[in-house]
Amino acid sequence: MRGLADVAERCGDGDLRLTVWQNLLVSGIPAARVAEAQAAVEATGLDWRASNVRAGLVACTGNAGCRFSASDTKGHARDIADHLDGRLALDTPLNIHLTGCHHSCAQHYIGDIGLLGAKVATEPDSDETVEGYHVYLGGGYAQNASIGREFRRDVPAEQVPALIERLLKAYLAERPGPTETFQHFTERPDLGRLQSLAEEKVPDVVARCFPRTRRSRRSSAPG
Repeated sequence: MRGLADVAERCGDGDLRLTVWQNLLVSGIPAARVAEAQAAVEATGLDWRASNVRAGLVACTGNAGCRFSASDTKGHARDIADHLDGRLALDTPLNIHLTGCHHSCAQHYIGDIGLLGAKVATEPDSDETVEGYHVYLGGGYAQNASIGREFRRDVPAEQVPALIERLLKAYLAERPGPTETFQHFTERPDLGRLQSLAEEKVPDVVARCFPRTRRSRRSSAPG
């Protein structure tokens, strides 16, 4: 934070702003000093670039700091971003919201993909549990306001990144073009069809058809 404060004072207007998307903005940077500010941000160990997946990823405090949470939402959010960024590139914004309990501080119900923390039994009728999530699809806000539909229950956390990968690859393969958002894509097929798509193996070449988006509309880039 001291490093970012220094960047804001030297290159910008001295302000640091936090967004509802859990991104940080360094404002008031003249165009001639953007490259300098970017290098200074990188020198702190942070990055000013963000994929569409990482830029739209929101997680509540999780069980690292909240007694209500059933899962480590922050850690699992990082796992999801690392997994997806290494396997596909999205050319449209996407919101993935992870919340640890029914209080829904991260508002899982309005994410394109919403994850609600849950304790998942390791075996049927077993008392032994692992951290996991109920999965919701198709949420939205503002002019696209909608409550996400429950898609799948009791998914162990370690399986969530691969499940989301299959859903997103199916979206890239099935959509008519980049103008169709993920939310609108989930509204077309019924839940049974979505369940089937989530289990189908989509060739990796689908994901490589689209250029990697380094900065999105919700990027935390300076300026």
